[in-house]
Amino acid sequence: MGRNLFIRVSAQTYDEKEVFRTWPTVCALIWPDTAGAEEKNKGVLQLADAFVDYVHFGNMPDAERRALTEAAGMLEKKRSELDEALGNRDVRAASGLTDAIEDALDQAETAAKRMTA
Repeated sequence: MGRNLFIRVSAQTYDEKEVFRTWPTVCALIWPDTAGAEEKNKGVLQLADAFVDYVHFGNMPDAERRALTEAAGMLEKKRSELDEALGNRDVRAASGLTDAIEDALDQAETAAKRMTA
């Protein structure tokens, strides 16, 4: 790094509206008052973090918590690994972890749909 410049590697949601289209059940569960994708700061990482918090601290029946726990655990683990990879400027690892986070959100979506069916 230079004296006045630094390198920053980050992960950012390209299209927040796509988050609501891709994981509609999880979004409705986590952000029930959200009218839709018009909200700002409702990206993939925000959804992942909010989902983990919901499963850990949300007021829900035990059966619902059990149904969502596996996906939440995977999201929490991969999110932590992503933060580490970004901090280490490891773009290759970070790229793979973004896929893993999206896969875990897919798993959460499937579990949430089963609960609401």
